[in-house]
Amino acid sequence: MSKSEQSDQRKTIQELEAAIDMAPVGALGVGSDGLILCSNELATKAAGIPSDKLDNAPLADLVVPEDSTKILDAVENASSELTTVVTRLAAKLKPVELAVRRASDSGLIVSIRDMSAEFGLSAKAAGNLTHDQLTGLPDKYFVLGELALRLEDAKAKPMAVVSVWIDQLDKLVETYGQTNVDKILKEVADRFTLKLRAPDLLGRMDDSGFMVLLSSDAPTEELTDIGDRLRNEIAFPVNVDGTLISFTASVAIAPLAGKKTSLQRVICLLDKASERAVSGEGARTDIIEA
Repeated sequence: MSKSEQSDQRKTIQELEAAIDMAPVGALGVGSDGLILCSNELATKAAGIPSDKLDNAPLADLVVPEDSTKILDAVENASSELTTVVTRLAAKLKPVELAVRRASDSGLIVSIRDMSAEFGLSAKAAGNLTHDQLTGLPDKYFVLGELALRLEDAKAKPMAVVSVWIDQLDKLVETYGQTNVDKILKEVADRFTLKLRAPDLLGRMDDSGFMVLLSSDAPTEELTDIGDRLRNEIAFPVNVDGTLISFTASVAIAPLAGKKTSLQRVICLLDKASERAVSGEGARTDIIEA
């Protein structure tokens, strides 16, 4: 960076710092390239991240991967009008609202608001902030947020994470259409719900996948049997408007009884199992060590 560019950046930072210091809410000063240049105390509190970790971090990296493109678009197209994105932070999956506006040619102001209260109300009402509207189940980040809390709780009861995917869902869509596949997914969700107990938490993870936080300290052999039964029962053909549609499913189980592991490791291992199912290596039950 040339001396002229360094001087321009210092000026931009000073202007942004002056603006966010007066802000009555959490606020970040962000460069036109999307890098966080400064933050006020309310922003670090809302994000749960110290200022030295925020400075020079890409704004898009603060949020869950699925929403990073929304943040990049908001930065690229920023104007004097607010662009808001409701998302979750990548750290601890905290729900927040980010509001982006352009403050100058070279700088943006991004306010950050804690949305925990709104998401809590949505969870109680099975609203669209926290629940999948097709199946009525909690969504991916609601379940992962609960998993994160349980992993951090030293007194948490033993559990296993069970993920189930309908194999090669795209081919089902090509053959029967999205409307009929939606009916299959709703039926699978209902079947899943009937097989679980009250302490277990079931959610929809993605287009073809579901996840259960299973309250269990069962040994590996028993968990394998549980996975096989779930896979066979859930993949039982579905009658859609008189047409019997057959499909297979895959299951991955991560026993977490008495183990210390990270949320990121569990997600990574389950993602790899999901890739196997999508690639055609389906109709299987995997036990993965987290």
